[in-house]
Amino acid sequence: MKLILLTTVAVMLVAGPSLAQDDAALIAEGKRLSEINCSRCHNLASEGESPLTDAPPFREIAKNYDHSELVDSFMEGLAVRHPLMPDWDVTEPQAEALAAFVLSFGGGTKAASDPASQGFDLVRSNCARCHAIDATSQSPEPKAPAFRDVVRRYDPAALEEALAEGIITGHQDMPEFTFEPDQITAIVAYLDTLK
Repeated sequence: MKLILLTTVAVMLVAGPSLAQDDAALIAEGKRLSEINCSRCHNLASEGESPLTDAPPFREIAKNYDHSELVDSFMEGLAVRHPLMPDWDVTEPQAEALAAFVLSFGGGTKAASDPASQGFDLVRSNCARCHAIDATSQSPEPKAPAFRDVVRRYDPAALEEALAEGIITGHQDMPEFTFEPDQITAIVAYLDTLK
């Protein structure tokens, strides 16, 4: 039994530096890919703001996604679409490298699971293509009101029924969304943060 344990520990000690080197190489490749493809808009450092206001710094992305979500997003297309975000084909090894680099900032699991954070995730994936969903940025679609302006006109709680039945507007470009009750609670909680 002691021999098996000692052998296992020895293998781990020998493999440990190799695994660390592999991780470092993967992160370095992710950084290289990010510098080529992402640095024009996103901040890739541990502090500072992004060159493009609407592009979150990678350290913020690390707080809100886990490894599999990042890999899937890089390979299948990012949830937040806006005109400046290019479409690019990413291989699985590239997606793994990009995810490793993003997660090197810390986090790796969603930072918060409170309703407002869940609401933010929902509006980011469903609404941010056209609407500004934060307190300062401009809407990617000029005719789409910023959510901070919407909550000045309407109490977020008054939007619950529209979120459940489908928001209908006077223009055809607005897709009709319907949400489940727990999603509505989360969206309203997020919208309350913009008041």
